[in-house]
Amino acid sequence: MDDTTRVQQEAGLAMCGEACSGAGHRVHPIQATVAASAPGKWVDALASADEHVLDLVTLDGTAVRLWHHLPLHLDAGEPVAYHPVAGVVAVRGAALNVRVLTA
Repeated sequence: MDDTTRVQQEAGLAMCGEACSGAGHRVHPIQATVAASAPGKWVDALASADEHVLDLVTLDGTAVRLWHHLPLHLDAGEPVAYHPVAGVVAVRGAALNVRVLTA
């Protein structure tokens, strides 16, 4: 299984070290705790991504545009899970911290 998102996430951690923080960078432990403790807040969505911008359409039709500091390339319609409370997207087995551009 090719898991380029996880590889990119790990490469980004090595590249940024402690310098990268805040929305769109590394998942903070508090975000991970919030996402794990509020499982009912996850929203299924279909995504596409080009470079740093992720475009999601939730299953109820809501469009959300997000930003992540590492370039991502997702095929149109790829399934993801979005946790708007924690600011996390789960894609290809990796949890990504994201910044909301438009909701």
